[in-house]
Amino acid sequence: MSTSDKKRAVARLIIYIGVTALCAVFSTVYNGFSHGVFSFCMTYLFLFPLLLGVLPSIILLAVKYRPLPLAGNLYHTGVGALIVSACLRGVFEIAKTSSDHRIWLSAAGIALIAAGVAVSVFCRKKKNYGGN
Repeated sequence: MSTSDKKRAVARLIIYIGVTALCAVFSTVYNGFSHGVFSFCMTYLFLFPLLLGVLPSIILLAVKYRPLPLAGNLYHTGVGALIVSACLRGVFEIAKTSSDHRIWLSAAGIALIAAGVAVSVFCRKKKNYGGN
């Protein structure tokens, strides 16, 4: 893994840590104004970027693997879609309403993550990114 690849991976990790903190603060504030209505998805919103963003970023840094840009873009877009979907579910549960948009957004997020992982696994370049 080259120096620029490592910097990019560390920057991605820092962004996911920030998104995790932002989700934790947002869910805490939103639940505080929910008039006693509890939403599981809103309370544990921070777990989506933590488990799908921070943890994989640490693993990829540890094994020094850089996925193809297409794989990364698909994966990160899917993670974003799942985060927004979970947030919407929490908002809708607290408001005691529902929407089909959340279901489609979750399905799209899962499909994008699966596509990103598939591209990363099956479409590897022959060249080693570490320069060796």
